[in-house]
Amino acid sequence: NLAYEIVEFEKVIESQYITRSMSNRADELAIQAKELSLKNVRISKLSNLSLQLYSLFLKEGYVKDDAGLKRVTAYFERKLPKYKFSELGFREKLFLYQAYLWHSFILQDFVLSYRYSQKWVDLFEENPEMKIQNPVFYLKGVNYLLESLYLIKHKTKYNKVLENLTADIKDENITMNENTKTLAFLYFNQNKLNYYFLEGRFTEGLSFVTTLLNKIPKYENNIDAHHIMVFYYKIACMYFGAGKNEECIFYLEKIIDNKELKMREDLLCFSRVLNLVAHYDAGLDDNIDKLIVSTYQFLIKMNDLHQVQRKMIQFLKNLKNIYPQELHKAFIALHSELLKYENHPYEKRAFLYLDILSWLESKIQHVSVEEIIRQKAGKLVK
Repeated sequence: NLAYEIVEFEKVIESQYITRSMSNRADELAIQAKELSLKNVRISKLSNLSLQLYSLFLKEGYVKDDAGLKRVTAYFERKLPKYKFSELGFREKLFLYQAYLWHSFILQDFVLSYRYSQKWVDLFEENPEMKIQNPVFYLKGVNYLLESLYLIKHKTKYNKVLENLTADIKDENITMNENTKTLAFLYFNQNKLNYYFLEGRFTEGLSFVTTLLNKIPKYENNIDAHHIMVFYYKIACMYFGAGKNEECIFYLEKIIDNKELKMREDLLCFSRVLNLVAHYDAGLDDNIDKLIVSTYQFLIKMNDLHQVQRKMIQFLKNLKNIYPQELHKAFIALHSELLKYENHPYEKRAFLYLDILSWLESKIQHVSVEEIIRQKAGKLVK
């Protein structure tokens, strides 16, 4: 970097003088050059680790079993360079927090994700000039802080951070160019959708979805297919929560029918599971057996057929054999069966994408999914 190059250049100049008065300065320069060289190596290792973990998360999502946990943890520990925190500069801390954030995300330790995303954002608050110099990293940090808060369901903090992001964008507290405008659009709208989910306000969120769908074409040339499909999945969830199953299916099919799509495998899998549930709720069960088989085969192919998905698919497959008067008991039985996986270290990931427990509770209590989730939202951290 520039500091290292300056010191090296000064060393060249100093080397042309051999007076005794210059000896101390030469020693100082040698030490500075060594320290800066070590710093550059550390920055490189930390940024590489962060990038590789991010790539892993995009491809595979959360860890699925003990083997995955051990593999990711061993990789993280092996690649994490040794450091003294007191010696770290801004960039080193930034990449360190990023690496820990991605590690915790992959392991589904969302409290730890919150901690490191908060450290990431705090780093910029402590160095406000960096919001101007590195607006992309700042926006990303805020986005991951919001995502972490959403996953631990801390409503008050979530709403405050979202308000701050909105103000930063509106007041242009960060450098605004084509890239940052696109990121601001992406992060604000993704997190606004999550806001409606967190509050259980799906019907109200439909007007926001309409506005969003009108805006996406303006940005789609600057947003990769993965993030467009994430929008579609969230939009499908909004329609599902509002009881609009056919609209939900419409957006899920945009994901399912895209054979060239490169996006997180777990999102591809849960798009198909939600598609099954939406077909059932919409009464579109003429081809549901075919859908069940194709979904089952896809999950096996993706190595993502875990107990929650397996039991859910089996339940839907057996529905045609259940008498109407027995259906209520069947919903209760499945709910009891799945409830034990809610806090399972690996099975719980299913509930991050599809709140199947709330869906079952809506069937058991004969109320809408939206009503169930709104009741739960009222009990969250205020």
